Amino acid sequence: MRNSSDIDPPSSGRPHKGVPKKARMGENFLFLSKFFKHGVTIASFWPSSPALSKATIKQIDWNKAKVIVELGAGTGPITDQIIRRLQPHTTFIAIERDADFAKILQRRFAGHENVHIVQGDVRDLDPILRRHKIQAVDAFVSGLPTPSLPKPVRRRMLAAVRHYLVDGGVFSNITEVPFWYWRYYKNVFEKVRFDFVVANMPPGGVYHCWACK
Repeated sequence: MRNSSDIDPPSSGRPHKGVPKKARMGENFLFLSKFFKHGVTIASFWPSSPALSKATIKQIDWNKAKVIVELGAGTGPITDQIIRRLQPHTTFIAIERDADFAKILQRRFAGHENVHIVQGDVRDLDPILRRHKIQAVDAFVSGLPTPSLPKPVRRRMLAAVRHYLVDGGVFSNITEVPFWYWRYYKNVFEKVRFDFVVANMPPGGVYHCWACK
């Protein structure tokens, strides 16, 4: 039975379309309004720049990855960079809780048979992946303010990430507080690397994390 929270794009096979500048600015200001409304549940007051988006996915092995999952896709700047590089053998699932953002993602990225846009909460990451018959994930990318999430949500999400992440797989999380959460991620993962990205508003970076099985 199809779950109503899944918004799958039609199987037209068409490539995703570019976003007109006016429409993109409208999305950006929608993002800003959500930030003021929801505070720490949104990582930034502005969507990720192309530089930060590219840095977030730089550790993915595109030739080998069978499953990639994005957490907190927002209006889709990282989603866009993933889909540009997505291989035919790779399944990509983008999860976004906000209904407005999920509709934007569906509209922008319709036409990809191996792409699934899911309107859902990351606290339900495990059931979402089981519903899509996912047994292992090669890369998680996150636009969420993970250390600032409510502790029960954070624990459930990271427990699922650790459970599904393959040996050698990577969890990459953006941040706007460079190096501040290094110790936090080291307490969760065995190996952590931080990439500083100046070309973002504000300057930020990415924590790339690996768990040894």
